[in-house]
Amino acid sequence: MPAQLQQELAYLLRETGRDEAPLLAEALQEGIHALFCKYARDAYIEGKLSRRKALHLLGPSEVGEIEAAWRAVEADVKWGMKN
Repeated sequence: MPAQLQQELAYLLRETGRDEAPLLAEALQEGIHALFCKYARDAYIEGKLSRRKALHLLGPSEVGEIEAAWRAVEADVKWGMKN
């Protein structure tokens, strides 16, 4: 395990007073969820995931944020093309 991870784990164990196994299980769950969200967002942006499926997987709030960000990028490109 890299030194930084060891330090972070030691800190979490010390500060939370929890046992290592449940803490690592929580970390794994959180990490998998974060990766899932990242890859699902990327797939939606790349057109590999339908809007309906993205709404189901990510929720309307996240899909709305992605679409708002995309509209902002499109507006910036459109503005840049005029100048």
